[in-house]
Amino acid sequence: MASIPCPHCEQKTFGWWHKYLTGKWAVLQCKQCAGRVCAQPIVLAALYFFYVWDVVLFGYLAYLDSLWYLLAMVVGWLILDYFSVYVPLTPLRSAGGSTSSDEPPSSANPKQNA
Repeated sequence: MASIPCPHCEQKTFGWWHKYLTGKWAVLQCKQCAGRVCAQPIVLAALYFFYVWDVVLFGYLAYLDSLWYLLAMVVGWLILDYFSVYVPLTPLRSAGGSTSSDEPPSSANPKQNA
């Protein structure tokens, strides 16, 4: 069931599973406008810092003290997965790398402008 709008065309073309996949650095393509979409990379980088922190801290504590810390690590991982669904989507440029503008930039060739 599509309930999440595309940042390009604002049509609801993505489901929650697609949104979850963007939290795992996946790139989606809109069915309506064929625009490419991903999650905000800076927010994902911060989220993945917490994933690493969760595994390193609680894994080390489980090694040193008690295996109950492994349960805390799994709970922390599930909480981070829950928050990864709410990372905002951002539009990407087309696969060819060109911008969406149909006209070439005016400073592309200065000799043509003279």
